[in-house]
Amino acid sequence: MQPAPISGNEAARLADLRGLQLLDTPPEERFDRITRLAAQMLEVPIAYIALIDDDRQWFKSKCGLTTDETGREISFCGHAILDDKPLIIPDAREDDRFHDNPLVTGEPHVVFYAGFPLQGRHGHNVGTLCVADSLPRDLDEKQRATLTDLASLAERELHLMEAIDAQQALLTTQRELIQNQNKLTQEVNAAADYVQSLLPQPLHDEICTDWAFVSSSRLGGDMFGYHWLDTEKLAIYLFDVCGHGVGASLLSVSVFDALRRQSLPNTDFQRPGHVLAELNEAFPMERHGGRFFTIWYGVYNLAKRQLRYANGGHPPALMFRAGKPPRMLQESSMMIGAVPDAAFGESTAQIDPGTRLYLFSDGSFEAESISGEHLGMDDFVKMVASAQDRQRGRAAAVWDSVRKWQGRDEPLDDFSLLEVEFR
Repeated sequence: MQPAPISGNEAARLADLRGLQLLDTPPEERFDRITRLAAQMLEVPIAYIALIDDDRQWFKSKCGLTTDETGREISFCGHAILDDKPLIIPDAREDDRFHDNPLVTGEPHVVFYAGFPLQGRHGHNVGTLCVADSLPRDLDEKQRATLTDLASLAERELHLMEAIDAQQALLTTQRELIQNQNKLTQEVNAAADYVQSLLPQPLHDEICTDWAFVSSSRLGGDMFGYHWLDTEKLAIYLFDVCGHGVGASLLSVSVFDALRRQSLPNTDFQRPGHVLAELNEAFPMERHGGRFFTIWYGVYNLAKRQLRYANGGHPPALMFRAGKPPRMLQESSMMIGAVPDAAFGESTAQIDPGTRLYLFSDGSFEAESISGEHLGMDDFVKMVASAQDRQRGRAAAVWDSVRKWQGRDEPLDDFSLLEVEFR
């Protein structure tokens, strides 16, 4: 057996670990959810999140393990943190480093192991997200992408300090679903409720907002939001991850979190074209299960009444002004994640008082009737225009028009419509 080596930057790594203030803390649902998903989605008996202390590996969350920690010298994760790439061992019995390791020869009889490093706030590998089995196996490309996404979420949770409200909502959801015998359905429903809870609260001041969102499945790829960058600049965005299900939803939440928390490094979030370029670099298709997404992102300057915007392969925004025909805010560029180093242009629009801006996904105008007819952009714009005389509830009225036209209560693709009214 080869004991887990000590990294060359051990002092800095341990300082990064201590800064998380997570060692020896009670279990938390936000981490347990990730390990349960990992175990269920990869169909393995063991999944855990380990933090590597100076002489031990301690489990912040675990499925299929009975102990809370092991010695660092016998840990697989002590090897995994030495590299930024995942450590995958198809059969530990045939690996010189582990064949006589007590975790292999005795309980829990680890044969297969896959560990994905997790970084602290200062970039040092402080722990791992791992799955293990007592049988030999390997991970295909799709499974690696799934674990990469889950590791990204686990790493993000390591850094979060403002998760109390979200935790309570998720714990409540979990309690409501505990009677459900289908474990996978439990987790999908909990994840869907969490995504719904991220949708923004309406604004009611100099800027008013409203929205309608109807998902075509429990977990979809649409997401939208808005938040103040400073006292005078409001970021507004709507994006659509290709596909549906857990993978699309995980990527959607990751992108939303990067925008909401402004966590993309070296990014000027007041420059829409720059934001799209950095998203393109941060979320390449090959690292996210072949998934790309489209996005419309704008920044409204309250003092100048000016909107700067950029479009990454997304449908254009629709602007309504009193006494003027609808205007499409296009500035279309490549979808996000498809082409490295893609350039994204910007445009500006002057905003008159009373202007209403509509962002929407392609599921809004690509609605399909029972007879197989497609709605189309022109008819969709007419539906939005017909709602302009209403004092309130215009977004819901548009969805009601689409719903009646298609002849069904559920869309075939996610329906997302965000209204921003500039007073």
